[in-house]
Amino acid sequence: MLRPGDVLALIGELGAGKTTLVRALALGLGIDSAAISSPTFVLMNVYRREVGPAVLHLDAYRIRGAEDLEATGWQELSPDAVTIIEWADRVEDALPAERLNIRLRHAPGDSRVAIIEVPDSWSTRAGVARLTGRTDATCPVTGRRVPADSPTWPFVDERARLVDLGRWFDGRYAIGRSIEPQDSPDT
Repeated sequence: MLRPGDVLALIGELGAGKTTLVRALALGLGIDSAAISSPTFVLMNVYRREVGPAVLHLDAYRIRGAEDLEATGWQELSPDAVTIIEWADRVEDALPAERLNIRLRHAPGDSRVAIIEVPDSWSTRAGVARLTGRTDATCPVTGRRVPADSPTWPFVDERARLVDLGRWFDGRYAIGRSIEPQDSPDT
């Protein structure tokens, strides 16, 4: 689903898996993942492909702001490439508003949590529903099929959503265990 001009902003603490994710993306784009290295010191690597747009891989860890980012020359290359920026939160003001944000954080063990924020302009692209974790669902109230791109997903309509919400208030739904900190997407 990636197109020339797309910007992917990777955000996460040290060791959260940003470069590992870039390797996986590169492999999916047909680039030898062994060729991928963190551009922390060189600031930007360009990976050319036989077919499809090049991939720009930037690391903003040592960049102090928009002027430093601009000095890399990435904007001249980005309209014809897919751009992936590690530590994007350090240069957020210099990035286009229509970008894919991927926030990575540690989870128990060797696991990671990825929170993916898809720009509205990508909503019609094939495969976006998989990216957001959505697949066609069955409405828990009506039993009818709900397409992954429905604005009321996983409910068939707003009325079904309100009926479901009412079940929480009238006690028909209950949480069967204690809520743990890892249950919250904000922790």
